[in-house]
Amino acid sequence: MENSGLRVVLAGAGRAGMVHGRNLAGRVPGARLVGVADADADTAEAAARELGCERWWDEPAKAVADEGVDAVVIASPTFTHVDIAVTALDAGRHVLCEKPLAPTLADARRIKEAAERSSAAFVMAFMRRYSPNVSAAKRAIEAGDIGRPLFARSTTRGPGLPPEWAWDPERSAGLIAEVNSHDLDSVRWFVGQEYVRVHAVGRAAKRPDLAARYPNFVDLIAATYEFDEGGIAQVDGACPADYAYDARLEVYGTEGALFVGDAREQGAALVVRSDAARSEPAQSWRTVFAAGYLGEDEHFVRVAAGIQEPGTTVDDGIRALEAALATNRSAELGRPVAIAEL
Repeated sequence: MENSGLRVVLAGAGRAGMVHGRNLAGRVPGARLVGVADADADTAEAAARELGCERWWDEPAKAVADEGVDAVVIASPTFTHVDIAVTALDAGRHVLCEKPLAPTLADARRIKEAAERSSAAFVMAFMRRYSPNVSAAKRAIEAGDIGRPLFARSTTRGPGLPPEWAWDPERSAGLIAEVNSHDLDSVRWFVGQEYVRVHAVGRAAKRPDLAARYPNFVDLIAATYEFDEGGIAQVDGACPADYAYDARLEVYGTEGALFVGDAREQGAALVVRSDAARSEPAQSWRTVFAAGYLGEDEHFVRVAAGIQEPGTTVDDGIRALEAALATNRSAELGRPVAIAEL
């Protein structure tokens, strides 16, 4: 590794990718963004120029195998993760992979196998764990402030639809994976138990036209989860939710409860409707979780340097994906589905 820092390439210059890119281009000590790879050559070139990089590629797998690269941040479409991650890990490149880990468990297991045989580190990009308010809540639970966690509830509603590839559950693992992977990771992390069963209901409530084009597409979902030591959780998601970006978490324990987040920007009055708001609703996850993304990128660089162990692992990615896929199956079949059925 050069003295100038960890040489990182960004694979995927979309919304999440550019958050990481801007961090790594100058805000993260010990890192140097050396290039951008995107399947769209014009997008790759424009992003590289904005981020001050001299190199760009339209083949992410080729970029991560380049000898001038030490690490890769994978923020490309979900169905591309497996090829990029396996290529990078086999080449000895450290990997930070955006959620969801993959669209299928078979692809996720291929990534895990590559991580286990690689000399490089793998970090799962569950940035909420690195957000100050979320990590403070976890410390409060570990300190016993609410007793033993019994129940968790997490909500994420996004104000706009993701890219079209994400509407297809075959390529994205569906709304619950695209929008709610962070919720699935967070409730498991807070409760401290493993998923065993889910009962979910999903609807194409606002965009039935997309369900006609992509079977099993939903834009509204609600699910109840059972854990292996008796814990319970609920997760709901909606996208597009026009009123705000709304992310909230609640944990109930034997001796109290804690609450994290709401739909407000800078503590303004609670939003009820977008056309009658008397506040400034949060409009983007990029601002709500800006500190989380920065903390995650800083952690990745410390992991690559051997200073820290990964705080979010490939197994965390697999557990969230299992929950998402079981949720999809439950909503489709109209009955509870056990993780063991996958």
